[in-house]
Amino acid sequence: MHNDLDLTALRGFRTVLREGSFSAAALTLRVPKSTLSKRVADLEAQLGVRLIERSTRTLRATQEGEILATRADRLLGEAEDIRRALGESGGQPRGHLRLSAPQSFGNVLLGAITADFRRLYPDVTLEIHFLDRAPDLLEEGFDGCIRFGPLEDSIQVARRLLHGQAMLVAAPDLPGLDTLKRPEDLKRFQQVGLATIWPGGLCLQNGDEDVVQPYDPPLRLGSHLAVRDAVIAGAGIAALPSIVACPEIATGRLVRVLPEWSTPRKAIYFVYPSAQSVTARLRVFIDHLAQHLAED
Repeated sequence: MHNDLDLTALRGFRTVLREGSFSAAALTLRVPKSTLSKRVADLEAQLGVRLIERSTRTLRATQEGEILATRADRLLGEAEDIRRALGESGGQPRGHLRLSAPQSFGNVLLGAITADFRRLYPDVTLEIHFLDRAPDLLEEGFDGCIRFGPLEDSIQVARRLLHGQAMLVAAPDLPGLDTLKRPEDLKRFQQVGLATIWPGGLCLQNGDEDVVQPYDPPLRLGSHLAVRDAVIAGAGIAALPSIVACPEIATGRLVRVLPEWSTPRKAIYFVYPSAQSVTARLRVFIDHLAQHLAED
């Protein structure tokens, strides 16, 4: 049997250790648990050592497994850099990009942007997953992702695309809107929010004035688009990202309330593994995205 490392099996082994179980790793890699288990077993057979000690309830790396795990990230990273470089000739953009973006951002903006990109660069194919979490770019095979800040310290590289804010909106016929003058008046209205809301209340700013309002919506939904639709249907007031709210305000389906107040600005970034991982196709996509999102 040859002694070349199977990188797919190596990625599977590393993911099992990171996730703490074969079941969780199989979900992350989107493969059947039986397939992942066989890949790791084949890797152990290929190397002639046991890499993972298994019991009915836990698993841990053996001494040999720990040695391999410390080198796996570098090996997988170098292999990914090579893969990204393939298919490009003379710096001309071609090949495949696998990316991720938050659901609200992707649903509202990326359809038109990517259609225009494909018209300009027909030799580049795109696969964009909408994830409301930060993916592990190397482990999950992503070339890059769009992220809301702030970002944690990381060896990854980030390019700021624009700043985003949330604004308070309601249906134009919501009863009592004419009585809403100050943030403290919000307590008289039903509110709608995300199923996972930021801790500490709703922070609102008006110039140098900051207030924090209690924020415990009786209706919480899994995406900003669902929150938007509930507000349009008259469920109450919500803080929606401007990219979601502005198109509805323009059509008259929503109105902005307390227009002098908004949430603190948050930067939106494009994140990729390293400066060395930027291919011609990724570079032109980031530039194309930044051009479409350029702030006035």
